[in-house]
Amino acid sequence: MKTKGLVYLASTAILLAASANSVFADETNQAANDRQQTEPSVAVTNRDAGKQSDLASKPLEVDSETKKDSGVSEASLGKDEKVASSSSEKEGNSSIEQPKNDLASVPSENISSGRASFRSVTAASDKPQEAETKPESDPKARVSRAVDDKPQGTINITNVDPNAGTFDVHVTNISSPKPIKKVALPTWSSVNGQDDIIWYDAKRQVDGTYKISVTARDHKYSTGEYNVHLYYLLEDNQLVGVGGTKTTVTIGKPQGKIDIVNNNPDTGSFDVVVSGVSNPYGVKKVVVPVWSSVNGQDDLVWYEAQHQTNGNYTVTVKASHHKNSLGEYNIHLYYVQDNGQLVGVGGTTTTVSKAQPKGTLKIENNNPDTGSFDVVVSGVSSPYGVKEVKLPTWSTDKGGDDLIWYTAVKQADGTYRATVKAVNHKKSTGEYNVHLYYIQDDGQLVGVGGTRTTVSLSQPKGTLKIENNDPATGSFDVVVSNVSNPFGVKEVKLPTWSNDKGQDDLVWHTAIKQSDGTYRARIQARDHKYSLGDYTVHLYYIQDDGQLVGVAGTQFSLAAKPKGTLKIENNNPDTGSFDVVVSDVVSPFGVKSVHLPIWSSDKGQDDIVWYTATKQSDGTYRASIQARNHKMSTGEYHIHLYYLQDNGQMIGVSGTTTTVSVAKPKGTLTIANNNSTTGSFDVVVSGVSSPEGVREVLLPTWSSTNGQDDIIWYRAAKQADGTYKMNIKASDHKYSTGEYNVHLYYVGNNGQLVGVGGTKTTVSLGTPKGKLTIQNNNQQTGTFEVVVSEVENAYGVKEVKLPTWSSANGQDDIIWYTAVKQADGTYKAQVNLRDHKYSTGEYNIHLYYVQNDGRMVGVGGTKTTANVASEHIKPTGQITIKNNNPRLGTFEVVVTNVYSPKGVKEVKLPTWSSVNGQDDIVWYRAQRQADGSYKALVRTSSHKYSTGEYNIHLYYVQNDGSLVGVGGTTTTVSRGVYDTPYYSQRDPRWAGLYYGKYNLAATGCVPTTLAMTISGITGQTVLPTTVADFLYHHTDSFNKNGLFGTSSKGIVQGAQNWGLTTDVLHSSAALKEALAAGHHVMAAVGSSVFASHFVTHEIVLRGYQNGQTQVYDPYNANNNGWYSVDYIFGSKSGAPEDNTEGSPFISVRA
Repeated sequence: MKTKGLVYLASTAILLAASANSVFADETNQAANDRQQTEPSVAVTNRDAGKQSDLASKPLEVDSETKKDSGVSEASLGKDEKVASSSSEKEGNSSIEQPKNDLASVPSENISSGRASFRSVTAASDKPQEAETKPESDPKARVSRAVDDKPQGTINITNVDPNAGTFDVHVTNISSPKPIKKVALPTWSSVNGQDDIIWYDAKRQVDGTYKISVTARDHKYSTGEYNVHLYYLLEDNQLVGVGGTKTTVTIGKPQGKIDIVNNNPDTGSFDVVVSGVSNPYGVKKVVVPVWSSVNGQDDLVWYEAQHQTNGNYTVTVKASHHKNSLGEYNIHLYYVQDNGQLVGVGGTTTTVSKAQPKGTLKIENNNPDTGSFDVVVSGVSSPYGVKEVKLPTWSTDKGGDDLIWYTAVKQADGTYRATVKAVNHKKSTGEYNVHLYYIQDDGQLVGVGGTRTTVSLSQPKGTLKIENNDPATGSFDVVVSNVSNPFGVKEVKLPTWSNDKGQDDLVWHTAIKQSDGTYRARIQARDHKYSLGDYTVHLYYIQDDGQLVGVAGTQFSLAAKPKGTLKIENNNPDTGSFDVVVSDVVSPFGVKSVHLPIWSSDKGQDDIVWYTATKQSDGTYRASIQARNHKMSTGEYHIHLYYLQDNGQMIGVSGTTTTVSVAKPKGTLTIANNNSTTGSFDVVVSGVSSPEGVREVLLPTWSSTNGQDDIIWYRAAKQADGTYKMNIKASDHKYSTGEYNVHLYYVGNNGQLVGVGGTKTTVSLGTPKGKLTIQNNNQQTGTFEVVVSEVENAYGVKEVKLPTWSSANGQDDIIWYTAVKQADGTYKAQVNLRDHKYSTGEYNIHLYYVQNDGRMVGVGGTKTTANVASEHIKPTGQITIKNNNPRLGTFEVVVTNVYSPKGVKEVKLPTWSSVNGQDDIVWYRAQRQADGSYKALVRTSSHKYSTGEYNIHLYYVQNDGSLVGVGGTTTTVSRGVYDTPYYSQRDPRWAGLYYGKYNLAATGCVPTTLAMTISGITGQTVLPTTVADFLYHHTDSFNKNGLFGTSSKGIVQGAQNWGLTTDVLHSSAALKEALAAGHHVMAAVGSSVFASHFVTHEIVLRGYQNGQTQVYDPYNANNNGWYSVDYIFGSKSGAPEDNTEGSPFISVRA
């Protein structure tokens, strides 16, 4: 092994220190691992290296070969370098203990980075000067202080574990003239140089010492001599060597104890227990190879032992996994170490033997009634395992011709059980043989034992009993108990018939098994032709083999008669009605329906009615009888009872009588809640009754004023308590006051109207009431609230109005507020002085009601004093959107409540669509209206025909010329897109119509083109005659004053008449821009394809594509199509009448 020094370390210490400035030696928040490792990225030069015997004086140049291990050889040193090194050794302090072996190689990464790998870096191979040291065996080798201003420290080796190959390094007596950022302990074994070097980052302890833990596992499991060096990384990032020591590391051998337990000859198995498991190289797995001594290792199995909670490892070995071999078994112990290597630990042997299969047979539940018995097998065991328990069973009669191999079923208690039935053995009786066999896990069948039993069969049994013999219903129950049959009972049959006329009504009833094991059947006379008297019942079983066997029989007698009880309830003379209730309804032949023929004794049965009673939830039947269905007869009534039976026969049961009387209609009128404030009262009708029934309760009501001119027939509403109620309002009776008449009528169920009674009451109307309260009067913000409470008015209150104004300048700021109704019934309005021109001082608030009849009535008024701080006086204005016309794509902006403390010179309305930002913004100047508001008309044509959301902001130009923003709003704009129709001035419908001296065929190009334009913009159908009528009768621009046709002024006049806007286009560029914007353009052209040299002609232009536009020619449809805009502009008319507006090209838009 080559010895190496710190020559290379010194050359790189400066660079290492420069990068190690973020972590300090005494940090306590590092990972808990005491041997956290560090990897400085470069070595650091030690400027004091010449004064230490173990450091070289100068950095050495590293050739390509030594760069591979980050060190240099002594051979690579030049002469000057060797001299310097020798000089530095002489000057070093000999009192500092020096390691005799190689010095630690410098880590290749920053020492402060906290990384753990250092094995790729080695130190230079320069030998350090020998120094006086303590014996190497001393675990507390101390670096003695020779110079007080040099770093010092003592290395102590502690906690050496010779078995685990571990030890701890403690650094004590630490001192340095400069602060220490980090304590590093490069450590390596003397085996193979420094190939296992690790730079440990020592962790500061609470007592100020530093500590690391070293394990041979991290050093390639090397044993023997280990080198431990001590370095400090100082605050100025210098890395300085302090000293070093050595120690010896040993590693113990793997250990483990093998025990054989649970060696069971019955199962042919045993358990291997491994305890005391330890290995300095780690234990990844515990494996146990096992084989029998029979035939070598042909049955070898490598088991992986399972780790137990107590630290032991166990494995279960079965002879079945080793060809069922017996005798000596070999058990060896191996560990799979952490490095993956397999290491043998020990071994032992054991002897395996197997017992014979076992099992005990027992016969249970030998039952002659069922011809069956159970076979129970207990104590089941076999060293080769038990896959199935087989029970070959046969009767001795006729040899084994009825042999059956039963498979016994394992029970919860570990026994096996099978049930044997004689029916499965040809119903043989006498001796039965039962043998016991096991199918083992290897599939072999082995006999275990056997036994015998005797089987006998008894006769079928069963007991018949008659229950619930009910003459009222003509039914009885047959109950069969003690049912048994050795050949099984599939069904229980009860052939039953009446003795009348033999077996003509025989029915084979199937009894139903009950939860208690008995069988039951319900026998009804209706299933036996309604026969009465003696009945015969026999008992048969259908056996499991399908055969029918007779068992027993009995007889009994059945008698029956219909029954029912009649009762009269609710006999009410007020309604002329009574109820008939039928209870205890029974009939042996069934009851399909209950009928009640009823009639009065007056004039025989001329009023008889057969009622069908309705069954109730309690089993009774009920019918309601009313005298009106019996000619309103009174006196004695006869009620008979009949049943319609299930066989269709009607049978009389009983009858009774009752007396019926009919009272007069009754009802009591009561006037309640007579309220002069609301001008209303309630009419309550109680005690309502009429023998004719009451379909409706009517209340004709009128005031005594002017006779019955205000009579109303009210329909009273029935209440939950049985009374009837109606609310009467004076507002429904022409607001009449004084005496009111209320009569009472019933509409009976027969539709007849009958008067019952009447009453009177007096109605008065109070004056309107209301209480005004001023609250939240804020003198800073200039606001207050008006609250109206105790609102009352007999004529109703549709709205609450609050006209409010300041006393300054009369009522020039009056506002009629509509108060809003609150949840507590009051009304509230908020007043803001900004809406009243910021007037201060006295304010007048009056109270008015808009009544239900639409009339306005004054109620009261109050005053208050209001003020506002100057800083709260701001410009005001309310924006309202009106006349939003989707057909034209226009809307009006109206601004009211215009005010500014600096005056308002102009009202500005910057407006733009939300499409493409503000590229279409127009600052409109609103026009003042007569009422003081301001208005501006917005056209989509001025905004690139954009639709959707529009933004309207409000600004004032104040008297001092400043511009102030006031508010804003948005609105949604849509615009109809219409096709431009084509009209011809030579259309026979109007070509011959004269306007002045000329007809439309000759001079109608402008009216015709203007009609096309107006129709295409507005979507309306505007004909050329309509335009011509307007131009001729309302302007002087068409066929007048020497004009042959229409001047361009007529175009402007006609467009304005239809609410459209015109723009005069003076250049080709302006013409193209208007067409590109989608506007219609009226164009007067001269000599061209459209007109001769002697005339001019009006055409319509629409659209723009690639320098062309579409032409509509009113005179010649063949000219319609796309033309160059430059060509048309070059053909413009120069006639004065076509240029009255400055150009013959005029755009028309909404």
